[in-house]
Amino acid sequence: MKTRIGCAMVTLVCITLSSGCTVSNVDFTTIEKPKRSSEMDRFDVFVGSWAWEAELKNTEGPDRKWTGNAQWDWTLDKRCLQGKMSAKSHNVSFDAEGVWSWHPKKKKYIWWMFNNWGYPQEGTAKYNATCNCWCMNYKSVGLDGTTSYGRHTIQVKDNDTLDWRMEEWVDALHLIKKSEMRGTYKRTK
Repeated sequence: MKTRIGCAMVTLVCITLSSGCTVSNVDFTTIEKPKRSSEMDRFDVFVGSWAWEAELKNTEGPDRKWTGNAQWDWTLDKRCLQGKMSAKSHNVSFDAEGVWSWHPKKKKYIWWMFNNWGYPQEGTAKYNATCNCWCMNYKSVGLDGTTSYGRHTIQVKDNDTLDWRMEEWVDALHLIKKSEMRGTYKRTK
């Protein structure tokens, strides 16, 4: 009896696979490119060249002061913001590249950054129109090689000035602070 049921099931699976489960042809004459999400327009303020200064709050000596520059440009029909950033203190320097976009199905801002130390950051962002600021939560591997849970907060003062704050914690509950940095971006062009 078990053999007959097993043979019947194998036969049924074979018939199903050979008849109704084939992939249909894609007809691109019926597929349209979706309209660009208006949420992407909020990224316009970041487009351009920037110089920045910052202070690492939980260190002493020459590595407390940081400087850098950044360049953000539209790509992919203005559906993705792509950027490059450099940073340096007295003893440390690094370069990073990233992309920011809007996920049309999940209805949220998403972003990724990668640096020349090999450590990634990935996160989501929220825009608050009331205070004209961005809150960008992320998970990353910090320059010290350990996992971090962080938040970038960017206050848009005007089209040429961005005040920002970065905080990182050792844990996802944000109980043990790992680092804190505050600075200002100034548009150079």
